[in-house]
Amino acid sequence: MKYQIIASGSKGNLIYIEAGGAKVLIDAGISFKQACARFDLKNKEIDAILVTHEHSDHIGHLAMYLKKTKASLYVNEATFKEIVHRHGFDYKGYDIKFIEANKKYKIKDLVFMPLILSHDVANCFGYLFVYKKASLAYLADTGFIKTPYITLLQNVRHLIIESNHDIQMLNDSDRPRELKNRILSIYDHMSNVTCGEVLNKILASKKLECVTLAHLSEECNTPEVAIDTVLEKIEGEYLPTIKVAKQHEALEVMEVSDDD
Repeated sequence: MKYQIIASGSKGNLIYIEAGGAKVLIDAGISFKQACARFDLKNKEIDAILVTHEHSDHIGHLAMYLKKTKASLYVNEATFKEIVHRHGFDYKGYDIKFIEANKKYKIKDLVFMPLILSHDVANCFGYLFVYKKASLAYLADTGFIKTPYITLLQNVRHLIIESNHDIQMLNDSDRPRELKNRILSIYDHMSNVTCGEVLNKILASKKLECVTLAHLSEECNTPEVAIDTVLEKIEGEYLPTIKVAKQHEALEVMEVSDDD
């Protein structure tokens, strides 16, 4: 399984995944032109676009991606209705497949399962991908991770997880108090502290090989602060590789082994 984080943050999100003959995008939050400048999208036959939720930094350019790629759209029905209502999305002629949380779906030989997250939207999905022995999970735009998912994630080899803000930096920022409270709630974004606490539980199994911290706030976080805070919350000596996703450039292609 190969994957590449093309963009991550409040200005746009896009991830590419390839496994089992399937080529998949998560979200379409940056322009198609920007995406092509960051990786070889034009020459990839995209099979599917998986949507997390209806915020524009995740689906702002969805119509163009569907037009250019002819990919199937996998989306929760409540999310789809919000996209149509709020963004005037013209879905006629596209292959729309409605998906539900905690059910397994298959694109060619790539199996995936939507995971329900806590965000201030009609519905928000994270995703778990499995091909042979390779596994990857994506969890962003959520205030917390449900306990049953912790057990599930203890078997994952690679993880992309939100580490949105430093609590002190957020409180010291010029943002309105109402906005600060929303971000700090369980219905919005995970802080570095919460991310570290979640990772500490997942790492108990010592199976996680690589973690990428995602959706960092450009105003209320830095890569250095995020990594340091997360590491402070991790107990024991076992540590995976830790990377940080970027807003304005793609990370390198990552590969998850499908061997035992």
